[in-house]
Amino acid sequence: MPAPSHNALRIILKILALLTAVAGLFLIFVGRPMFARMPFHPPESEVTTMLLIVVKEMGGLILMVSAMFFLASRDPVRNVAILDALIIGLCVLAITPIVSLYTLDARSLYPAYLIWGRAVGRLVLAAVLFFLKPREGAVTVK
Repeated sequence: MPAPSHNALRIILKILALLTAVAGLFLIFVGRPMFARMPFHPPESEVTTMLLIVVKEMGGLILMVSAMFFLASRDPVRNVAILDALIIGLCVLAITPIVSLYTLDARSLYPAYLIWGRAVGRLVLAAVLFFLKPREGAVTVK
């Protein structure tokens, strides 16, 4: 029996690696004026040095995740744990904004339909990755 091809999964992981690398580099090199022009337009007085430090550290973490996606895209069968973590993370990231929508005053920052849309998009991506990930009994031949 021929081994299943995981080309679609490899392509999705490489696209995610590229997008997260760009986002991570942006967060690392963003300055105070550029941060104030981001989509949610925080007041200039709320963009503190501590916030910028945390944003730059988050950019480093995102670059680390980007490297994990790229390495997992090279051999998805051996890196199923990274795929599982990505799927779980996407599910958690789909739930937390909805919780904050109803427990905090998040409607003042974003409209509710954008929060729900992002949550549904993340769940759809998690479902696609779940169905594309290699199964335990899959044997690959190179």
